[in-house]
Amino acid sequence: MTSASPAARRGPLAVTEALARRVMGGEWGDGTSLPTEVELAEQLGVARTSVREALSRLKAKGLLVSRQKAGTRVLPRMQWNMLDEDVLRWAWSGNDRVQMAQHLMQLRRIVEPAACELAAASAPDAAIAAIERAYRAMDAAGMDPVAYAGPDLEFHHAILSATGNPFLVAFGATIEAALRTSFELSTRQPGAPRKSLPLHRAVLDQIWARKPAEARKAMEELLGLTESNIQRGVAQAANSPTG
Repeated sequence: MTSASPAARRGPLAVTEALARRVMGGEWGDGTSLPTEVELAEQLGVARTSVREALSRLKAKGLLVSRQKAGTRVLPRMQWNMLDEDVLRWAWSGNDRVQMAQHLMQLRRIVEPAACELAAASAPDAAIAAIERAYRAMDAAGMDPVAYAGPDLEFHHAILSATGNPFLVAFGATIEAALRTSFELSTRQPGAPRKSLPLHRAVLDQIWARKPAEARKAMEELLGLTESNIQRGVAQAANSPTG
């Protein structure tokens, strides 16, 4: 008796994962029509309803589009919802991790220094205090990268919130997956949390001092260290047997 495929055993979510990775991996290029639901169900050894649900999920995330009489096809990569947590994870599991890391850092370099500048110029004391609470939690985490990651993420979220700009605050929630991926890679380096802590402190101090230009510069320096750690983390992941 033939054993069921992993997708068949785990249901619609696993079917979504299987199809997403085929799209992300380039098996079906931009504009390519996918096999029919019946054909995909046969290939994966699952029910047609599972395939239909998976395709709906991928359409919602901007990877696919369906047209009457034209079937389902792959949308151009530039139309994908790349800041969706699942899409980011699927893309990260592909072969272009280095480019993905570069793009994430470009995004952070555009947004975060400017956010520090705004926070230093106009944030109320209570908002800056929230940044400091996150910093103190990072300090308390010591050398534990797992314990450090949560407050590190909160530190950057708090800066965006401190701007008082509702679009930046909403953007912070949107890029959480991107930031988390960056943190996970950058903290692969031995001692990375402790080495980055003084640079986080410098960002906090300049925001408290109400010095916008200096706060921007401090964040740029922090992101420079982060980018260096990420590049090494990507290389380590590429060389890891499970990477």
